[in-house]
Amino acid sequence: MKKLIKPILLLALIAIVIAIALNRQWLYDFWRGKTYVITPEMAKIRSSLNLTGEGEFLFNASQPELNSKDDFNARCRRENDEKAILGCYTEDNIYVYNITEQELDGIRELTSAHELLHAVFARMSESEKSTLKPYLDQVYKENEEDLKEDLSNYIEEEKFEELYVRAGTEIKNLPLVLENHYSKYFQNQDQVVEFYDKYIVVFRELEAELHQLEEEMNALAEQIELNTTDYDRRVSQLNADIISFNSCANVAGCFKSEADFYARRNALVGEQSALEQLYNEINSLIDSYNAKVEAYNADILRSEKLNTIINSSDRPEGLE
Repeated sequence: MKKLIKPILLLALIAIVIAIALNRQWLYDFWRGKTYVITPEMAKIRSSLNLTGEGEFLFNASQPELNSKDDFNARCRRENDEKAILGCYTEDNIYVYNITEQELDGIRELTSAHELLHAVFARMSESEKSTLKPYLDQVYKENEEDLKEDLSNYIEEEKFEELYVRAGTEIKNLPLVLENHYSKYFQNQDQVVEFYDKYIVVFRELEAELHQLEEEMNALAEQIELNTTDYDRRVSQLNADIISFNSCANVAGCFKSEADFYARRNALVGEQSALEQLYNEINSLIDSYNAKVEAYNADILRSEKLNTIINSSDRPEGLE
């Protein structure tokens, strides 16, 4: 029996080595999760995402951080300073730009969930990716208007991953295969999408309001121009008619009768009154136009402020 000890130990060691090799990623994630010291703010975000056990395991393994501007810019690579980056998953870590603007409530939660799915994707097998691809292609076709512009910013090999992440965090009513997949990480995927809807609606409503104001300003400007042209033409005609009337009044017999005199005079007075009313209408239109310009400019400033807040590359220190 003593001679069997060494072979058995060797087999046991081989089995352990094989087990470690096969579970290397899990062991690495387990160790990372156990050594992760979460901040109270990030713990609150993690709780709000309502993660499953597997989702929380990968969340902790990715050791998410909330970063100020300088720290975030040092950790997250950007291709272009004009495109706002809210978070990144790099070198097995999640970094989230710490945006605390109350009007953008939900943006940190959404970004954390977004980056978590990048961590999930990094661990997915090619077989699982292939299984999900036709369903994600279907989601893209059904939501192309919302997804096309954003996905165009990614190189071809990154588009599929980004589509996978956005589908899981921005779109409800997914195909059952995808719902079942995302349910491995989120107990309620629709709740995650609500974080997206909560903050993105601010930008969409602002964009819609700017578009509406622009249309109204253009319509008012066109009406002001038409009315002003009409007013100028009629004033010129009235002035000419008054000169003609006064000249006729100085010529005996020019008016056929007293009734003719008063009829022509009343017509001039009536036109003068109508022009005064048109003048007031033009001024009222101008006041409305100026009010809309003021509202438009205020919305532009608000839009610029919000876009500056979410873009760490050019955020003024006064907005920290």
